[in-house]
Amino acid sequence: MMDNGKLRVAFIGAGKQANWRHYSPVTSMPDVELAALCDFSSEKADETAKKWGVPKTYQDYKQMLEEVDPQAVFIITNPKDVLEPASYALNQGRHVFIEKPPGLNLNQIKVLAHYAEVNNVLSMVGFQRRFVPAMTALKARVEERGPIHSVMVANLKSTNDFNRITGNGALDQLTSDGMHAVDNLRWLAGGEVEWVTSHVDTLYIPGPVANNVMAQVEFSNGVVGQLHYSMVTGGASLQPGATAAGYFRAEIHGKNISATVDADRLSTIVSDSGEQEVFDSKVFGESAGSDPEHWLGFWHQTRKFIDCIKESRQPSSNFADAVKTWELINQIYESSVI
Repeated sequence: MMDNGKLRVAFIGAGKQANWRHYSPVTSMPDVELAALCDFSSEKADETAKKWGVPKTYQDYKQMLEEVDPQAVFIITNPKDVLEPASYALNQGRHVFIEKPPGLNLNQIKVLAHYAEVNNVLSMVGFQRRFVPAMTALKARVEERGPIHSVMVANLKSTNDFNRITGNGALDQLTSDGMHAVDNLRWLAGGEVEWVTSHVDTLYIPGPVANNVMAQVEFSNGVVGQLHYSMVTGGASLQPGATAAGYFRAEIHGKNISATVDADRLSTIVSDSGEQEVFDSKVFGESAGSDPEHWLGFWHQTRKFIDCIKESRQPSSNFADAVKTWELINQIYESSVI
């Protein structure tokens, strides 16, 4: 902590995703000082610094970390560029936040989890669906009646962009994009994975990359989860100029109570044989702000990371936990009946 009581942080990455979802939450928090940012492109670095009021820019992240000495580093880059700077920062004893997917393969996140452990630092992967205010509120409502017994997560999209379906060869779509859904399924269920069966398809296009995945997962606490991830279903566009459209929806079932959550649209809850309550999902996040990052969980995950650092608590979506999400993805592929 600095003399002024603020946590000093730095960013590596000044691209679209960083500017779209991550700089805004960090710069909105009065107990955080964003001291510097680094990007390979000096033009992107300068534009981003001007937009968010960041005082220093760098093209060399090692120089930045040496001169600025942040307590925590946000690394928001292409997954191929995560391992080296994250390893360097962790081995310097700095807390690290990275986006999903957390690297190019399972071994990379295992390495990062190891460095976080041996250096006794905190880590977090940006699985922001865990922090969607509608999701956390309605999950808690269900759990008021006792344990959850079954969950379903559907991440369904439509696209005419061939590259969005096939990927660039470095990562498949379930790992690159659908990892959010797999992680959300694990988090909602709460137990350890015990059994998986799946149906993995490549529909309508040639090539080896799966674009339609369905799975059933049984967990150690008795919860049964169902997953459907697809790039070839119908969808409603949410962003102007987007190359894919769709929705992310979760169902949470407990003792005579059920909730559905769609962070971008409506959420519901119904108990016993009563009337269904219907909510605009955005209202759950309005206490923090009215921008999309507040109802989509980005602001809340950032707040959680900062609070965990200040309280010396490991975030739930830490690197070691992300290993389990990636392992489940591998199990889904390995157990496919196709």
